[in-house]
Amino acid sequence: MLSFHAITLEDRERLLPLLLEKNRGMEYTFGNLYVYSHIYDTKVAYHEDGAIILFGKSGVFLMPLGKIDLASIADELPCVQDGQLNFVCITDEDTEILKRSFAERNIKVTPQQDGEYVYRSRDLADLTGKKYHSKRNFCSRFERLCPNYSFETITADNIQEVISLNEAWYMEPGNSPEELQEDYACTTGCLSDYEKLGLKGALLRCSGKAVAWCCGEMNSEGVFCTHVEKALSLVEGDYAVINRDFARMLADEFEFINREDDAGDEGLKKAKMSYHPAYILNKNTVVIT
Repeated sequence: MLSFHAITLEDRERLLPLLLEKNRGMEYTFGNLYVYSHIYDTKVAYHEDGAIILFGKSGVFLMPLGKIDLASIADELPCVQDGQLNFVCITDEDTEILKRSFAERNIKVTPQQDGEYVYRSRDLADLTGKKYHSKRNFCSRFERLCPNYSFETITADNIQEVISLNEAWYMEPGNSPEELQEDYACTTGCLSDYEKLGLKGALLRCSGKAVAWCCGEMNSEGVFCTHVEKALSLVEGDYAVINRDFARMLADEFEFINREDDAGDEGLKKAKMSYHPAYILNKNTVVIT
């Protein structure tokens, strides 16, 4: 039987190369796995040159990482009822791999509704053309209100300010951490272990006051995944500016920026679509019986 254990920071060194092999989306970043681990009871087991991630609370697996002949070890996986295996967050490409691996078994594929929005970095950085007219206007308004604004990377020197800013965001109406438990787990988890997780982020100031912050990490070669973007409701356009300036910071290194899914929120979906994604990264639930 495979030996699963709770995912810890010590797993990062071994898991990271496996996670970076393919562009599979936000669930396949170490930071995401770690900061949500206590919510989903995330566990990992290593097998030869690969690894298997289990969300223990629901008994579902991510796509196995590395070179694993999954069919040959299927009987060793926990949380299997009557031989059934449940996989979530499976890309279309990986869905075909699972179909081939379990060609002699029944497979049910259900598209998930939470596709991820992936943008060209240069589009977000430059905001050129008619379709980005409103975004440029938001940036201009912020720049008029804060002509001396500053944008800086998150470091050990300013992270305490970012922590205070994050807590202030949850004090605003509609942002209660009790109602946004998963969101709060993500932001506080990222900041608590920021350096150990190898995250990259930025802080936006208006007249010296911290008003917005964001962070994320490499998703795969040429793709960056933004986990967090928070802005206080003090200055109009702060979201637009930190989005643009963070993209400018990333554009030379990453061709694409994955701004994750919309969590089923229609307002958030509209906002993400307004930035004109290069593509939507679709994912499936795969049940094998």
